[in-house]
This record gives sequence, C-alpha cells and structure tokens, in this order.
Amino acid sequence: MGKSVRNSKIVPINWIDDEERWILVPGTVRKAHRTRTKEIIYTKGRCSFTMGVPKSIIDFIYRSVKQLKLTDRPLIFSRGTVRTSRGVVKNEVSIRELDWGVGTLITIPRVLKYGEMITLSLLSISYSVRLMELVVLHGLLQIAFPRKKTTFYYNLAARILTKGWGQLDDEHSFDDAR
Repeated sequence: MGKSVRNSKIVPINWIDDEERWILVPGTVRKAHRTRTKEIIYTKGRCSFTMGVPKSIIDFIYRSVKQLKLTDRPLIFSRGTVRTSRGVVKNEVSIRELDWGVGTLITIPRVLKYGEMITLSLLSISYSVRLMELVVLHGLLQIAFPRKKTTFYYNLAARILTKGWGQLDDEHSFDDAR
C-alpha cells in the first residue's frame, strides 16, 4: 500500500484537506465588536479557507503564497465586510493579525464577485484580469513586502497578473515610478 498524502511531506498542489476546525474572527459590526465563530472548510499547506471563499480562487491563493514565500505563517482567508475610514469597500482586503499566534486573517469583501473582470492597460496593451485575484494578490504583497507605497502593491500585482511571476524576480519590477 502506498503512502497516504497525510503522512508524506510532499503535498500535491491540487490537494485540499478536509477536517473540522473553527476560528474566532473579530466582528465588523459597528459599536458591537463581537467575535464570530467561522468554520474552516479547506486547508492547503498553511492556508485555511472559510465558507464563502470561491473554490476557483483557492489554487490561485495557494500558488501566490508559495511564490511569495509566505509559508512560515498560517494565513486564514474569509469573506466578509471590509470597512475603511471611507466606509464599506470592495476593492481592498482586510489584513488582521489574530490573537494567540493563530495567524493572519485576510478578509475578502463579500460584495466582490469572482467573475468580475477589469481591463488593465500596461504599455498600451489591454489585459483583462479578475478583480478578486488583483485584490487578493495586493493583500498578499502587503504581507510579503511591508512598508511600501500603496501604488507599489497595485503596480506589482497588475504586472504579475498580466506578465507572470517572472516580474517578481525582475529587479526593475520594484521601481515605484511606473
């Protein structure tokens, strides 16, 4: 009988773990900062996903975490309301460190649909990309490269989605001027 996936150290990229785990998530209700309990539905490596995260983006997130070398910390992806000082937004993720070393909670806006596409123009060429992938990659870049300008994250995320992961290794991709 061959080795099971659980007992080996090599995890296939398309493997999704199934076990019952719950997490306390800080609430976003105004004036009543209650914590909520959310069930972790999927786990891939150190990435955990709650109910509502589209299955089609799970592989994208896992590959992005591997490319950005963020495998040293647990990352929990959830859907919910993302608020800033401007109110409820749909083009940003919320990044929050959870208590007791549980990990980092990344909240994807609930109003953002996976199928929403936007058109980006890079060097006079139009590219069509998913807005959810752009927003999630922007959040992961914030964790991977802290203390950079906001434009840096959006520019790099757009270049990675349109030109590929080779942009991350290119030394000119970190130029904030573009």
